[in-house]
Amino acid sequence: MFAEHDFRTMDLIEERIRQRSSLREASFGGQKQSWNYRSEIVGKLGLDNKHRNIWIAYAIIIVFGFTAFVYVKSNVVLSRKEEMEQREKIRRELKLMGADRKMLGVVDNH
Repeated sequence: MFAEHDFRTMDLIEERIRQRSSLREASFGGQKQSWNYRSEIVGKLGLDNKHRNIWIAYAIIIVFGFTAFVYVKSNVVLSRKEEMEQREKIRRELKLMGADRKMLGVVDNH
């Protein structure tokens, strides 16, 4: 019973698709003219594929840019944290207090 119902539903769907894709005819001055909707022609010939590819490229660029930003930002935050910990370690070793604590900085010889 269910199988027959499925086949009938599929037949109805296929018939609707055939009706949509069939040519439409209009009569102008006694002459028949066949026509289709623009969207049907664009879809059938794949004329919108380039636009879709452009949007996919934009999405890839955005994802790549975001991941690069997150990577660089996390590295900057980690390096700043390490530098701060180094300064604090030196301040504790030198037992600096008050205004003297602010005069200390880590110098890299890169």
